[in-house]
Amino acid sequence: MPDISKLVSGFRTFKATTFSRQQDVIHHLLEQGHKPSTLVISCSDIRLSPAEIFSSNPGDLYMINNIGGLIPKFGTAGISGILSALEYAVNDLEVQNIVVLGHAKCDGMKMMMSEKFTAEKGLSEAMKVWLSVASEARDAVKKQLADKSEEEQQSACEHEAIIVTMRNLLTYPYIKKRLDQNKLNIVGWRFDIESGTISAFNPDTKFFDEIA
Repeated sequence: MPDISKLVSGFRTFKATTFSRQQDVIHHLLEQGHKPSTLVISCSDIRLSPAEIFSSNPGDLYMINNIGGLIPKFGTAGISGILSALEYAVNDLEVQNIVVLGHAKCDGMKMMMSEKFTAEKGLSEAMKVWLSVASEARDAVKKQLADKSEEEQQSACEHEAIIVTMRNLLTYPYIKKRLDQNKLNIVGWRFDIESGTISAFNPDTKFFDEIA
């Protein structure tokens, strides 16, 4: 039988330390309501949680996690859970920032760049359909960096997928409306767990610049 004792031990440590220190903050949040300032769209296998990366307090962030940290275009059918979370964050919680947070060594991007993505009996149908949200990133990398190594191609795809999701976010009317009203900001960042650095997409230069 699988062992969950490590989770139980971890919870006990959390209860005695982190929860104890944050108890007043948590009670305040329950009384005042949940009003996070930032929606973070990140990958399920990012290794470190965005709350850890940004040293956030409880309630600061609203999270959408999925394979690759992707958001499909407006009107895409069959992904209501993710899209309803996006709508709730923007329309109901009125977040001020959306951070599209990709990361290095992303398993989702690795799968998409592999031959399994195009093989008839490679990935499951569900996985192919989901990763196809960013297939234009894969196509661009395969075309422009055909002579590069698999590692370089994957890294490039991780960057391109962030841009695709940022572009897809702009297809949502309620997001576009809040952007036009200067009530919302969208940024694309990539976290490198090996170096501990974050690079941010610069819309003017179309490159990613490391955040100092």
